[in-house]
Amino acid sequence: MIISCFSCDECVSWECINSLKNPSMVQFMSKSGKRIITTIITVILPAILPAILPAVVAQQQLFSQRNGHTDDLRVTVHQNEKIDPAIRISGTSADRVPQYEKFEVFIDLDHVEIDNPYDPEDIDVYGLFTAPSGQEIRINGFYDDYLGTGQWKLRFSPADTGTYTYQLFVEDAGSKSASDRVQFTAVESEHHGWIRPSRVNPHYFAHDDGTTYYGVGVYSPWRNNMERFETFAEHDANLFAIWDITYGGFVNGTGLIEEELGRYNQLKCGRIDSMLSIFEQRGIRLMYAIWPHDLFSETVWAARWKINPYSQLVEVDHVYSDSLVWEYQKKKYRYMVARFAHSRSMGIWELINEMNGTDGWAHGRHRECYDWVGKCERWFEENDPYNHPVTASFSGGYGEYREELYELTDIPNIHIYPAQGWPAEYPEDTMRSAMYNYAWASRRFWDRFEKPAIFGEAGAGLAYYSPREKEYHVSYHNQIWASLVNGLAATPVWWDYPVLTAEDWDQLKVLAGFVSALDLANRPYRPLEAAANGTDLYVMGTATDAFGWGRVCGKEEIGGKEFRIRGLDDRPYTVSWVDPWSGKTLESTRVPSRNGELAITVPRINDAHPDVAFRIAE
Repeated sequence: MIISCFSCDECVSWECINSLKNPSMVQFMSKSGKRIITTIITVILPAILPAILPAVVAQQQLFSQRNGHTDDLRVTVHQNEKIDPAIRISGTSADRVPQYEKFEVFIDLDHVEIDNPYDPEDIDVYGLFTAPSGQEIRINGFYDDYLGTGQWKLRFSPADTGTYTYQLFVEDAGSKSASDRVQFTAVESEHHGWIRPSRVNPHYFAHDDGTTYYGVGVYSPWRNNMERFETFAEHDANLFAIWDITYGGFVNGTGLIEEELGRYNQLKCGRIDSMLSIFEQRGIRLMYAIWPHDLFSETVWAARWKINPYSQLVEVDHVYSDSLVWEYQKKKYRYMVARFAHSRSMGIWELINEMNGTDGWAHGRHRECYDWVGKCERWFEENDPYNHPVTASFSGGYGEYREELYELTDIPNIHIYPAQGWPAEYPEDTMRSAMYNYAWASRRFWDRFEKPAIFGEAGAGLAYYSPREKEYHVSYHNQIWASLVNGLAATPVWWDYPVLTAEDWDQLKVLAGFVSALDLANRPYRPLEAAANGTDLYVMGTATDAFGWGRVCGKEEIGGKEFRIRGLDDRPYTVSWVDPWSGKTLESTRVPSRNGELAITVPRINDAHPDVAFRIAE
């Protein structure tokens, strides 16, 4: 019997036939070609050939005997020709792109076989960008089907000015193809870029261009709308925090990002695109909680495990450690980075919100939980080309301070809910105790970590006062100021939006105005020694400038109090006194520092307030 190749008529071995991956037909005929004794068999796997050949050979022998001649059998294998995938650029958003703005590439693919366009193991689309500096950056593409768009896209934001060269690639079914190499130009803009820990003073955030970012904001986890977005913008708030959850609103009224295993909710993703665009116009940065505790909880509070598609794969206790779940997570993170990370308003990835509210932690799998956080942190570090910082958190009880967690992430993050076991430092003075908790917890972070620390949630109905009481809102004012002057990198992210009154928002705006004059990311600020009789006084400073806030402990006025500050060089300074309730400058005075101490006296204030803020400069 002769086995030959259809295209070249050369003899081939069984090993050759078995190596064929996609034969379109197998044809049996006599060597002489006089008669086809079997019909054409289409779409047959090579592995079937050994099973059917004995019957074919027997049929040929019988045929030969009946016709009085012998003839060898020829087996001819027709092989489908594999056509490589093709990728081309069908359009771009612009040829000249301002720094930190979106450069979007629209992509057409041909000759590809796609079952799930969201799975990079099915089809992998990406680009390699060469910056003016020569740095090569990989940017993954993604499939956008928002409102039936059905478009492959790639989004990139340039950090440098000059000419960028890029080329697109597609990998499908073991084959790889590339587009032509093309260029675009990045030009200067007024934008500052993404946020990350400052390289100069790592206790604070800086934008990509080095300018200071101090977070001023509130948690608004669901039920969001344009009214809320405008409230942030009108009060100079620049930090907006939200969950991936299903509890209603412009974004979260559309379900989860991953409702179907391995596929992504295009309505929600499109709404997040819109939200980021709104934030870009208003200078707001987003902290996005990828995993609220609800989605990893079946028996702990706010249990929503059943709507998590990973519940189809594992029991809830194994969600942190299961290897298949991790593969799905990585694909989800890749899609989110590809679609959203380019935006200068994408601020912080919150890996998980309140890990102790999940079954894995509650059932003692603490090592697996910490290992998962570390694994996620490494993934984002290696795969987010814009280096957005990551954080994770526990709930707001006094005992939920977790140094091992803070070592793993870029941003130490504790929640502060005083009603959950926080001791009152001054039992006879609830207002002072409430302020002290924020001052003390901020300083603890400063002393332990050279990282920008935040209070990722605070307040709610779990403070020493009820939100219905006036004291609750006075306390809010004290707490945002105490956190600033003890080294926190953002205002406490209050839980949540509906709790705050119009007056509270005014207080945020005042503090934002005060902070705007401080170059926190680029000055070596540190806590300075400060004292005043009957006053809680906190000062951050360098050798030549400082800022601070003081509040009297009793019922007396702050006006006339003497503040003594050590750590400044001996030289004259201008002290600018600010009313922390209105933001108005009360008075500026020129005072020398002598023998390592600056003594300054608070001016009399017409509106009797127990506190005052100040800035000190040469």
